[in-house]
Amino acid sequence: MDYETLLYDVADEIATVTLNRPAKMNAYTTTMGAEITDAMLRADADDSVRVVIMTGAGDRAFCAGADMSMFASDIKTREAKYEDKPAATERRARAVVSLPQVMRNLSKPTIAAINGYALGVGCTIPLLFDVRIASDNAKMGVIFPRVGLMSELGSSYLMPRLIGLARTAEMMLTGRQYPASDCLAMGLVSRVVPLANLMTTARELAGDMLQCSPTSLAFTRKALYQGLDGNLETAMAFEGFALEKCYVSPEHKEYVTAFLEKRKPDFRKAKA
Repeated sequence: MDYETLLYDVADEIATVTLNRPAKMNAYTTTMGAEITDAMLRADADDSVRVVIMTGAGDRAFCAGADMSMFASDIKTREAKYEDKPAATERRARAVVSLPQVMRNLSKPTIAAINGYALGVGCTIPLLFDVRIASDNAKMGVIFPRVGLMSELGSSYLMPRLIGLARTAEMMLTGRQYPASDCLAMGLVSRVVPLANLMTTARELAGDMLQCSPTSLAFTRKALYQGLDGNLETAMAFEGFALEKCYVSPEHKEYVTAFLEKRKPDFRKAKA
């Protein structure tokens, strides 16, 4: 399946999703939102994919925010037919609502490789990913208040849990843009690398994940995100349940067998 605003490629068990509007600094559109959601569902359903990486085309931007022409069209449509909730506005609203839910329920780990500007929705989309790495020329900013809007994609829930309430408040109430070094210091990204090394680093991380059991990674993802809302008791209960599932998984048996046979485990042959 071809996309209008994305490139989608699978190689070596890694799906790479590239936001592909470089002439527009990969600005977000309604179509892009729907295609991102579709690409994530597609990767999750594909047995040949075990890790997903998202990045932006070119070396200027991951996503520099929403395309202003989309906003201009929405304003005209709303003014002309506000109470009827125009179809284009409804489609974007559904995409905004569904993407966080899709990302939370994925069974496979995800990496956002942030190359250049990541502003507005370009800043909030990476919050939905498990790991965020940035190039040294990256800038991130929750710029919504400067364009008369507010944050979305669940960012008011996610960001305080990632970097704390005070730092989130500073970002969301000022609309400032922060260089990659600041994003690293506050914990918004886990590492910063030269732009030329960004995708290599992302693939190395993905390669480490490929050495792990898919069953273990799926349960670990679920445990981590359930832990955002739960307590120690619920975390321990789920860990106990998931660990029992892991103990009887083909991947655990393959690892033990491989260890005793003094070879590397092949989790591709051990289907859960």
